[in-house]
Amino acid sequence: MTETRLSHRRRNPLGAAALLGLLLALVVSCAHTIGANAISLRVECNVPEATVWIDDVLVGTAKSWSSERTIRAGFHRIEVRHPGYYSFFQEVELPGGSQVLVTANLHELVE
Repeated sequence: MTETRLSHRRRNPLGAAALLGLLLALVVSCAHTIGANAISLRVECNVPEATVWIDDVLVGTAKSWSSERTIRAGFHRIEVRHPGYYSFFQEVELPGGSQVLVTANLHELVE
């Protein structure tokens, strides 16, 4: 059984650590590449449970959009909503490869 392990190690010249490093480098480099027809969007909001709407389509919560996601390049209306708070919206028009951070500070409704 020891001989099998040794012969297996000889066939993998990179070693486990180097192989893991190579795989991690590939994943990281792919994660930061934005296509020519896409923009990177991130939403920061003081109410994490608020919903995010892009072009009047519900796409998730502010918490789920706190890390970068990609959407198609061009004009978009970003809206952040939560019951009991005034809604926030921002319009963006960006070329492909751009990055945008939407900071939505929601204010409680006054009764």
